[in-house]
Amino acid sequence: MPVPGKEIEHPLTPEMTAQSNEAVGYVEKIEKQVETQQPANIQPQQNTFEHKSEEKDMGKIVSEQFAVQTKPNIVLPMNSQEINNGLHKNIFESVRWLSEWCVMMIKKYPGRVFYLPPEAK
Repeated sequence: MPVPGKEIEHPLTPEMTAQSNEAVGYVEKIEKQVETQQPANIQPQQNTFEHKSEEKDMGKIVSEQFAVQTKPNIVLPMNSQEINNGLHKNIFESVRWLSEWCVMMIKKYPGRVFYLPPEAK
């Protein structure tokens, strides 16, 4: 009886060895075919730096795009008093989850997060 977790090793049959020999022959045939189909006059790839000035310009363009973009400020949907009250609510209440989300945003984006102004309500 075989041991659980161990694979049983089967002896190779003549059909299995014939299939493996056919596969090797097929691979060799394909390799030879690829070699004979390649043109004799292959030009090497040109890795010259003729476009170096364009690359420098592209770097400036990309850096300017990122420099111009300013990160927008984030305004929380609650003020600080509502967040503090919400953190003391039961875990099953949605106010608690909204307060937890506000705290996470404050920690994730320091300096960009602002409380909801009192006149916005």
